[in-house]
Amino acid sequence: MDKPFIFCHMEISPDGKIMGKYLWLPSTSEDPDSFSTLVNGPDAQYHYQAMLNGRTTIDDNFTFYAKPELDENAPQVPAGDYLAEGVSLGQFLLAVDGHGKLAWQENVNEYDGVKSHIVEILTEAASNSYKAFLRKKGISYLICGKDSVDLPLLCAKIKNVLHVDSVMLGGGGVLNWSMVQAGLVDELSLVMAPAADGSTESQSLFMAKPGITTDQPVLFKPLEVKIMPDDAIWIRYQVGKKVDFDFESDPEFKETMEMIRSHR
Repeated sequence: MDKPFIFCHMEISPDGKIMGKYLWLPSTSEDPDSFSTLVNGPDAQYHYQAMLNGRTTIDDNFTFYAKPELDENAPQVPAGDYLAEGVSLGQFLLAVDGHGKLAWQENVNEYDGVKSHIVEILTEAASNSYKAFLRKKGISYLICGKDSVDLPLLCAKIKNVLHVDSVMLGGGGVLNWSMVQAGLVDELSLVMAPAADGSTESQSLFMAKPGITTDQPVLFKPLEVKIMPDDAIWIRYQVGKKVDFDFESDPEFKETMEMIRSHR
């Protein structure tokens, strides 16, 4: 498959949450922390040219659920991908935003001291007014799919259009699982914080979404486990394949699940 090396790098609690009160504790939010030093700075274990995030993660961290100011009477823009003039083919923030909803204020984003050119990942369903909005801001975009994002096509364009060889996948849980189930992630890098909050409302590391992915398991092979100076635990896995097992034909599994559902 024509794609860059993709590693999913996430900070989690021991119960697998990627957001919550545990991240606001002084002991888990000191700067620099293991999550950052593993990918940035002189001791980095991974080197990446692009970050790949879903729309909710972008809104949570960068655009804060603002609404883009669109000109519904904007002239028709040319079909296809758009690379903004003067864009350096180097560091990118790739935002999976199929229908075009993110309200960027400028074409560069800074995260953890790294400045990245923003590239919107759209589908053919994105409006002309939104694409015109991006062009006015000097923000590049790639068209990947008709109504939903075609992930293999996206990976091919990251490699061949942006000339990126290494991508850090950073959530949210729906995008992480979509990429893993599609066989597009090479390694999983987890930084387990020494804290948890027990929330039942926070996003998990992986989240299946009906109509997009299933809860069919994927196997992982551990490559390395290390206790870090800030008491976090770094766990590195090689991502395996989706398990080829028909759970619906397994009577023991079906009986167990039916029992659980009937008592909830």
